[in-house]
Amino acid sequence: MASETQINQYTPILKDGANYNTLVKSPSETTTSLQVVCFFDIDLNEHYEGGTYAVNEHFKGAIHDIRKSGIFKGRALETLLIIPALKQVPAERLLLIGLGNPAVLDLGLMEMAGYTAVMEAIKAGVSDLCFAPSLKDAGIMMSFEKTAISQTLANGMHRALNTTNMLIQKYMHGPVVLKEINLLAGQAQADNSYRGLQSAFEL
Repeated sequence: MASETQINQYTPILKDGANYNTLVKSPSETTTSLQVVCFFDIDLNEHYEGGTYAVNEHFKGAIHDIRKSGIFKGRALETLLIIPALKQVPAERLLLIGLGNPAVLDLGLMEMAGYTAVMEAIKAGVSDLCFAPSLKDAGIMMSFEKTAISQTLANGMHRALNTTNMLIQKYMHGPVVLKEINLLAGQAQADNSYRGLQSAFEL
């Protein structure tokens, strides 16, 4: 299920066989093979807003329930793959990635989140993914440069693809079908998100 049928106001950036882009859409509405949503550790941040609020509502509060139960607390780089059995969201799969303590969030962790998302997408054998950083949805105001988050995520994602390609060359991995990566952003942040992608690939 490719997400390219969704309206996109930006030109895809092709890098080493994968198209990167910014998509203005809620993670609760994306038609994609894999939707990634990020959450901080629930013991330190329980805030829901925008896209994360909508995703939780589509699951009738079940996302919050599994966070509170400890199944997925949101520790740094913790992951949980959800298959929406009742089609609660259009995405075929929903991957939760933890960002840990919001007080110590840095760009190194965001790069690893991008790396982790793509590695999990490759394991799942999907052709496309959408990634929602969800920082504003958690009520977190970051001090990073406006383009830093998307640039850093793209660096991690590209590193994951390069790592896998190296394994392929050494006959240690099969072919990768991931060809489309969209970073989700609100309308107000979309231009900065796309500029971050351009900076990552020196365009």
